[in-house]
Amino acid sequence: MTFRLSAFLAGGLALATPAMAASETYQIFLGPVARSNATQMIALGRGTADATLDGNKLSINGTFGGLVSPATDAHLCQGIGIGVSGTCANDLTVSQDQSGNVSGTIVLNAKQMAALRAGQLYVQINSQKAPAPAGNLWGWILIAHKIVEQDVPQQGDWFLPQYDMPQSAEHGSTHPLKTKPDS
Repeated sequence: MTFRLSAFLAGGLALATPAMAASETYQIFLGPVARSNATQMIALGRGTADATLDGNKLSINGTFGGLVSPATDAHLCQGIGIGVSGTCANDLTVSQDQSGNVSGTIVLNAKQMAALRAGQLYVQINSQKAPAPAGNLWGWILIAHKIVEQDVPQQGDWFLPQYDMPQSAEHGSTHPLKTKPDS
């Protein structure tokens, strides 16, 4: 009787324990900040990074190159949508060179977790000639997805319809920002 009760309790505890959540993978394509006459010759370069979310820990590891001047610092930033700059809070580690690595692990709060899933978090690398607030390279953290060739329409299972762009008269968008997932 004692053995059966112990086995029953052990089995019940195993069922009551929450399942370990699988980590989520994201990708980041770093490119020059929005171009203007002032930045077109100083904000150059490219890079890529992978990001993994394990619980509320976001780990970022990537490389970059082609900067006109050495990188000075890098940050995790949050805007209101893809391509819209915002505020930078969390520091990342970056090579102080024209090419190198960017990395870091950040514990996300609830607002940052929601922002990640909405496509509002991005990595920004600043450089000597392209310092903050605009920076040198930006890259939005998006769920890992297929990459297609230039001029191939984005459709099918690899299209990212879950990300919504905010309304912007400046860029000709008339699509309002979704405030609720089901709206």
